[in-house]
Amino acid sequence: MGMRLNIYLAGVGGQGLVTFATVLGDAAIRAGYKALVAETHGLSQRGGSIDVHVRIGDVDAPLIPRGGADVIVAFEILEAFRAIGYANENTVFIVNRRLIRPPATKQRIPSINELESALRNSIRSVYMVSAYDDAIKLGNVIYENMVILGALYSIMGLNQYIPQSIIEESIKSNIRRDVDKNLRAFTMGLRYGNKREIEI
Repeated sequence: MGMRLNIYLAGVGGQGLVTFATVLGDAAIRAGYKALVAETHGLSQRGGSIDVHVRIGDVDAPLIPRGGADVIVAFEILEAFRAIGYANENTVFIVNRRLIRPPATKQRIPSINELESALRNSIRSVYMVSAYDDAIKLGNVIYENMVILGALYSIMGLNQYIPQSIIEESIKSNIRRDVDKNLRAFTMGLRYGNKREIEI
């Protein structure tokens, strides 16, 4: 059975979106699928918004069309709202319960719980993951991207297409430092697929 999946990643500079996309794309290729990865915002602006498109399967263009995402992965909760233009009624949202306040804003930013309620009121399928908290338990926020990868892998049932051992090999090949902790982070993320909805 083939796989075709459009995954739109939205986050903030420094959160490891490109590493996430590289690991996933490499694993898909190792499993025998075509994969295209494209970033649409420059990485030099640490703290600025970043979009990365990951397309797996029978696709030719690197960018996901508006309304064409099967999955939106928001590494930060405000970014989930910015990504809504890529969603359709069937899009699954996987959202990290982390709020990074824009540095220049004077406006009041709602709380994470308020933002989560707003997402759930407007989007049919939302999974909240505590990747930031999980990463801190491992000793460093840099591991949150691999927690989120584990969540995506389990929530979307990617084990049907890409064996877990291949994902782990891709992590080992593409992440040079703290490989063991990155593997543990991925494993921690797998538990989110066992919860059909993550409670507040």
